[in-house]
Amino acid sequence: MSLSLIKTWIFDLDNTLYPPEENIFSQIDQKMTSFIADNLEISNEEAFNIQKQNFIDHGTTLAGFMNSGNDKIDPDKFLEYVHDINLNSLQEDNDLRKILLLLPGKKYIFTNGTKKHAENVLKKLNLENIFQSIFGIKEANYLPKPNLETYNLFLKTYKIDPKTSIMFEDMGRNLIPAKELGMKTVLLERKLPNKNNSDQEEKYKDLWNDNYDADYIIDDIVKFLNNQYS
Repeated sequence: MSLSLIKTWIFDLDNTLYPPEENIFSQIDQKMTSFIADNLEISNEEAFNIQKQNFIDHGTTLAGFMNSGNDKIDPDKFLEYVHDINLNSLQEDNDLRKILLLLPGKKYIFTNGTKKHAENVLKKLNLENIFQSIFGIKEANYLPKPNLETYNLFLKTYKIDPKTSIMFEDMGRNLIPAKELGMKTVLLERKLPNKNNSDQEEKYKDLWNDNYDADYIIDDIVKFLNNQYS
């Protein structure tokens, strides 16, 4: 399958531009649990179960609370708290920077996290000034991937033609709308983030195990892109 017609390159952020072994997701995961427990005045175990069920059912933990009308979880405070994490484990990825700069066309970040979090991560990875824009959860009006409405808003915002676009993700379900809209899709096979947590349910693990018929299934962005453009 040729990528010669691709004009727009769309990348998820967390666990896509860096591997989950960097321990970023697990920090966010733990902070979500503690925020929910504190604000709902429940145990960490109860908070964790609610957190994961919301994620499974609604795309993100926060979306579940917003859809239920729960006003005990303030969206902006939640996002600020859970993304206030230590990024020291991230290292500059100059190989990724080099190949991204070679790609013809525009590059975008499309994430369920915040723009501020994405900017902090990109700075640590030395991937600044490569992407035309960052489309985060606030830009999506708090409606996360894989909601089709959010993809349409993303495309409309930047006047992107999906038929000349390609999207990179670590979660297969987030590629379903992209493929339906006509994009090429690339799934990065990743081990389950926060894999040391013994309480993870099988249905949660399955979100990372199903490839949803992605056009490409890879384990290394740099290697994949180098094969195409170096």
